[in-house]
Amino acid sequence: MRESELFEPVRRLFDSMGYRVNAEVMDCDVTASKNDELIIIELKKNLSVALLAQALERQKTGAVVYVAVPRPKRYSPKTFRDTLYVIKKLEIGLIFVTLRGEHSFAEIIQTPEEFRPVRVRVKQRRSIEKEISGRCIDKNEGGVTGTKITTAFREKNIRVGCLLQKHGKLSPKQLKVFTGDDCGGLLYRNYYGWFERVEKGIYTLTEKGASEMKDYPELYAYYTEKANKENR
Repeated sequence: MRESELFEPVRRLFDSMGYRVNAEVMDCDVTASKNDELIIIELKKNLSVALLAQALERQKTGAVVYVAVPRPKRYSPKTFRDTLYVIKKLEIGLIFVTLRGEHSFAEIIQTPEEFRPVRVRVKQRRSIEKEISGRCIDKNEGGVTGTKITTAFREKNIRVGCLLQKHGKLSPKQLKVFTGDDCGGLLYRNYYGWFERVEKGIYTLTEKGASEMKDYPELYAYYTEKANKENR
């Protein structure tokens, strides 16, 4: 497929809307003009960062800018949502061209429009900040999938587990002396199955907890040492 095959469907699209269409004008692939309105369309075989950068450069002319690419074989608004959001934020228009020989056609998927400022998600930001402040040792590797992630919640479970491993049995009130946090909910919900209530308000570490904590050697070593240094 050649980029030039995209031109004719794009030309027909804008011609049908009453624009005067020209090709290769001052390094612009396609221009469409009507009265005082100027549109620039860049044609490419693939939607890429380089194409979007080129479109942003064309915006410096004051023109309305579109990028035109072949329609993806598995396109749907849902799967393409994030990409459309990026293009919308850049205030660029998007055109898909369906290539079917003499029956090829172009369609506008998104028109350029002024992008409203992003609405800050305060709760989401606070959750991120809380997670960051809850971590003492971060051994996660960014960008990986299918591996165990050490969260602040898991780290808190390991800290409580190491304290129970040293002292045998503790109440939430006693644990708070060490951690400074209320651990009652964590022990009661027992998300990982690491803790066991042996009597009212008193908890101990299960064999499962003692074993699985060691899957996080850096945190286990850190909180074991910390527990050995702390006194009630």
